[in-house]
Amino acid sequence: MLLSAMLLYRNNPIVRALLTLATRFGSGLLPWLVVVLALAACSRESSPEAEIRELVARAATAAEERNVRDLRAMIADDYADDRGLDRKAVENLIRIYVLRQQSIHLFTRVRNIEFPEPGRALASVAVAMAGRPVAGADDLVGLTADLYRFDLELIRYGRSEWKVRRAAWEPARLEDFW
Repeated sequence: MLLSAMLLYRNNPIVRALLTLATRFGSGLLPWLVVVLALAACSRESSPEAEIRELVARAATAAEERNVRDLRAMIADDYADDRGLDRKAVENLIRIYVLRQQSIHLFTRVRNIEFPEPGRALASVAVAMAGRPVAGADDLVGLTADLYRFDLELIRYGRSEWKVRRAAWEPARLEDFW
């Protein structure tokens, strides 16, 4: 647990300084390191919008890494959409996409996020799917990429875990990425 907390907050300058001191001066600073990490964990603010943006980023990373297991974990057990797809059918679509693509590079833009009620969110995400890296929206001009707009309904499980309960997608336009 301490190791995972250290990895999580290793970019924090205070934690970095304490890690350096602990390395140089031995384990006598370990109790102070634990206290600072605990305070950092308590002070880390997370809004529902930030959690959903993080979910979108994790999904893009998982897709680029071809990590079907992580993508499956983001789908709610009671997933159902207007096309008649359930969780199993969406899992199969993900598997097929990953198998068919030699390399996957995604560029995402969260267009908007709404919270019609606590624990439920509606998000619109523009996604460019390409065979090479896309650093920004300007790179999409002249690039062969599949452009989609995903409208997602997300449900909160627990304190900060969001899962996709419903999704609809349609072709996007370049304008959707700016």
